[in-house]
Amino acid sequence: MSFVLADTSIWVQHFRKNNPLLESLLINDRIICHPLVVLEIACGSPPSPRAKTIEQMGLLRQAVLAGTEETLYFIEEYKLFDSGCEAIDISLLAATLLSENAQLWTLDKKLGALATKLKVGFVGKPH
Repeated sequence: MSFVLADTSIWVQHFRKNNPLLESLLINDRIICHPLVVLEIACGSPPSPRAKTIEQMGLLRQAVLAGTEETLYFIEEYKLFDSGCEAIDISLLAATLLSENAQLWTLDKKLGALATKLKVGFVGKPH
């Protein structure tokens, strides 16, 4: 079974207008979460009740986290520098690569291009 790490852009879109694909993946326990995504959502305006939304996101299956050294290794090994992506994006990409059978789902074009290049991009249907 494959899993999908939905980045902040996917969650924000879902909170604005229900995303049936995300909902289906959630129901089937296929979504994995990353603490940085939860933090980014907490910095914004998650649906009410706010605390419950943040708590429920934290209860999802978690991605394998990449530490600083691992993330630096990924940046060099996969030549992710000068990609236009920020530290959180690269952390999510590294976590996807470390998590077994995981794909990264994002609306961010630069991050999506890197995920596709590394063969972990989610394109609407897990493989």
